[in-house]
Amino acid sequence: MLWGAVSCTNENEKLTDGKASIQFKLTDAPALNYDEVNIDIRGVRVGIADAFFDVEDDIDSSEVSWVELDVPNPGIYNLLDFRNGETVLLAGGDIPAGKISQIRLILGDESNVVVDGVAHDLQTPSAQTSGLKFNLHETLQADLAYSFVIDFDAARSVVKRGNDTYHLKPVIRTYADAFGGSIKGIALPARVEAAGVSYVQIINGEDTVISLPEDNGMFLFPGLKPASWNLKVFADTTTNYRDTVINNIEVKAGEVYDLGTIQLHND
Repeated sequence: MLWGAVSCTNENEKLTDGKASIQFKLTDAPALNYDEVNIDIRGVRVGIADAFFDVEDDIDSSEVSWVELDVPNPGIYNLLDFRNGETVLLAGGDIPAGKISQIRLILGDESNVVVDGVAHDLQTPSAQTSGLKFNLHETLQADLAYSFVIDFDAARSVVKRGNDTYHLKPVIRTYADAFGGSIKGIALPARVEAAGVSYVQIINGEDTVISLPEDNGMFLFPGLKPASWNLKVFADTTTNYRDTVINNIEVKAGEVYDLGTIQLHND
């Protein structure tokens, strides 16, 4: 079950009877091998399941009613602009209260990846017609507002094939904005100072999340489920710095676990 970030509306903001307000923000887990990952997003649709389905059921798309959300700025989104907690409002609107099961991103034909300064078309055949579909199981109550973050793992979502062709096979996690827990810290030496830290990774079971630190070394993993996470700071392989591991970081809902400064050391 996904934690729901909700708020009550006042009388001046009262929703139409039987409806809930919903919005989606976009963020990214970074891709190390690309200069840009540009996704042409033209629409967002929410799939509402019939009431007799359990919220965790794997529901066939033919048994879902689709509601179109408002996308304030349809067009190109460079996923690499949104990392370490940075988000951008993607879509929102009022939808019938009930059980949502799926989200669809409708893509245009201008998606591309930039590698070493050269742009390559990003193949997304089905996403331009039926949409890029992923699951989100949640029950929305009438007269409440919900906010969710779509975390697009660019590194694992772009697949290179022969002849420099690139295909989009999305790896996406969705979490409630402002809920769950977070891990943050500073990994040094920062990339802007010298070759040192390459990237930071956290793991819990089969869940793996990557962060590319900012120029000052800061990294942030938001929207994590409460659990014990293991963190690894990967050193640049062209240096003599050693990777650093921190195990058993206990993440709690609504709290930020601050690791402080993590300093890599030479062999």
